[in-house]
Amino acid sequence: MPVAALQTWLRVQASVWLPVLVVLGVCGAAGPYPSWPQALLAGIAVSFASLAWILRGWSVADLVTMARVALLLVVIGAGAGQIGFLVWAAAVAVVLLDLVDGALARRFGASPGGAVFDMEADQLTTLGLAALVLSIGGKAHVLLLPAMRPAFVLAAWWLRIPAHEPKPVNGDNRRGRRVCAAVMIALLIALCPATGPVVRDVVTAIAVLLLAWSFLGDARFLLAQRARARA
Repeated sequence: MPVAALQTWLRVQASVWLPVLVVLGVCGAAGPYPSWPQALLAGIAVSFASLAWILRGWSVADLVTMARVALLLVVIGAGAGQIGFLVWAAAVAVVLLDLVDGALARRFGASPGGAVFDMEADQLTTLGLAALVLSIGGKAHVLLLPAMRPAFVLAAWWLRIPAHEPKPVNGDNRRGRRVCAAVMIALLIALCPATGPVVRDVVTAIAVLLLAWSFLGDARFLLAQRARARA
């Protein structure tokens, strides 16, 4: 896996997406201009295509990951501003496909960068779904969900700790996977047409707290590991 190229990609992505999310959060559902959902869609497509080029040498599981992001783009294009049950069902399919690519990776083997590919697809999915929640009237705190990853990448760059490793805690990512699943479920609940505004905002707020706890745990471990290495 080309670690140097991946680290550069992560830092560029973080430097672009974090300000975009800040602007989107300040401007609210109206966005900085009326066509922001289309611009967001294009940005996600370019981000993922560039990552796919860096991590080329794909497995069957990676192809499913690509299909997952392609379906996400359809959901964003169709659902911005108003989510019907058909679009919501497609969003559910996007999340469930994460289980499929994981099963295929275990069955047929993963590519060298497959875990990173999957992790960053999860990040872009969180970004797209959170933006959709905002577009249907969700509170701006939902954007903290996709903002934490780029903030972590930039902080890790400054602190000189790794941010590209999908299993940062001694090769273990069980906590991260569980929290990611909880975040996805919260976003799907928030996007469901049957969900009221109070429930939508409460479940996304809980997801923000869970994700912040997970990132803080990773950061504490990586900083302690760095201190041990310097001792």
